[in-house]
Formats: sequence, C-alpha cells, structure tokens
Amino acid sequence: MSGSEDAAGRSAPTVAPALLPAPTGLRLATYNIHKFIGLDGRRDPARTFSVINELGADVVAVQEFDSRKHRGSAAVTVADLESETGMTALVHATRESKRGGYRGNVILTRFPAGDVQRHSIGEVEPRGVMVADLDVGGITVRVAVTHLALWPAARLRQAARLASELSPPRNGMLVLAGDLNEWRRGGKIREVLAKCYGAHPSPPTFPAAMPIVGLDQVWVTPRSSLTALEVHASDLAREASDHLPVKVVLTLPRPDELIQSSLDWAASTAPV
Repeated sequence: MSGSEDAAGRSAPTVAPALLPAPTGLRLATYNIHKFIGLDGRRDPARTFSVINELGADVVAVQEFDSRKHRGSAAVTVADLESETGMTALVHATRESKRGGYRGNVILTRFPAGDVQRHSIGEVEPRGVMVADLDVGGITVRVAVTHLALWPAARLRQAARLASELSPPRNGMLVLAGDLNEWRRGGKIREVLAKCYGAHPSPPTFPAAMPIVGLDQVWVTPRSSLTALEVHASDLAREASDHLPVKVVLTLPRPDELIQSSLDWAASTAPV
C-alpha cells in the first residue's frame, strides 16, 4: 500500500497489568469507542478504558479515538492510553482538528511492533488503515485496523483495495479488524473479503443497546487460527459506546499451516 502518514507521538507505558498472553495463542479485540461518548451522551474516557480492560485482550484495534479536548472533558493523550491500559499505543491520526488534537485509529498491543505503516484510503471522507507487524513468540502477526466509509460505493472500493493490497507475512498470519460499516448480512464487502479470508462470523454489534447489525468485524488468515469469536456485551460496554466490542481467540499456526495459508492466499488474489 502507499500514501504513508506521520505517526502521532507516544510515550512508554507506566502500568503493566498482570494479564499475560497465552503461550500458543493470541487474544485480540476490535472496538469502535465512539470518541469516548456513551449512550448517555457523556464523554467519559475512564469508562471506555474500563471496557478495554474488561476485554482481557493482548491486542485491541480501536476506531474513533479522539484526542481533542471537549467541553468539561480534558484531552486524551497517547500517554493516557498506555497508562490506563498497560499496552503500547500505535496511533494513526486520520483527521486533524483546527483547534488541536486529532481523531483516528489505534492499535493497543502487549507485543513488540516491528514495521508500522499508515495509509490514507479515504475519498470524500478521511479514512485510513494502519498495519503493524507484531512479534508474538517469534511469529509475525500482521494486524490491520480500519474504519471504512459510510458511502456504499466508496466502502466497496476500500474493501477491494484492502483485499488486493494487504497480504500475510511469509512467516506469520494476517488479521484485519475494525468497523467495516457493512449493514447487510450478505453484503458485497463480506463477499470480497471472504474470497481471501474464507467465511467469517459477524454477530450483531450495533447499536449497543440492542444490536441488530454486525458492523464490527475480525478477519483472519489462516482461517483455522480463529478458534473463538464473541461480542463483549457487559453492562458497561452497553453504556460506553454505540458499538459493542468483538473479541477473538487466535491459535498461533504451525509452520505447515503457514505454508498452506500462503498458497491459498496467492490463489485467492490471483487474477482470473
């Protein structure tokens, strides 16, 4: 992919919770935090951080992070993200504010990150995808976080671009996570992604109070690594955002599975 953007500044985490990654697996979640604004209309970053910590995840793909200072609410910094979650924050500022601060996507991770790329995929709306290679016990887990467009045609073009330009690393796996804004159960975006990733479940996550559509999705290759997927629907999660988080458990693949996955991916993306 092309069109890399500058990263937002970040500092080292000051708190490290006792949660440790499973030696053969990875716990990952995706969460649209709705700019820290809950269903009660209050902007409450502390509440959002509590939901993130409820997830017990090793990696969290966050959409609609908002660093701006709001009336009655202080700005939220990268240092806040890291100190409140105990994870390293990789930030992609997709929309800068004239009054200072920005909005965008975040990857929170307990694992060291190697290559991190940030790309603009927006047309009329500012949209982006951030791709980070995480070292998970010697296996590279490439995590891509995105929030696709509201307009159907633009959204489909963005999904097609992700399907054609994202690829798993040679010695690892690929995870695409985020708010894909696909409202239809049999929508074209799911068809596009399923050709590369295989069929994936997308249970309802929106609106949080009574979910009816699965906007928030996680796609994984090799598909056999996805061993569990569920919506996190705690009482606090139903209040903190208009979206519910999705959490998954991924089993780290064996070398032979990685070889077969690479072959399958090449076949799925080859020109017809």
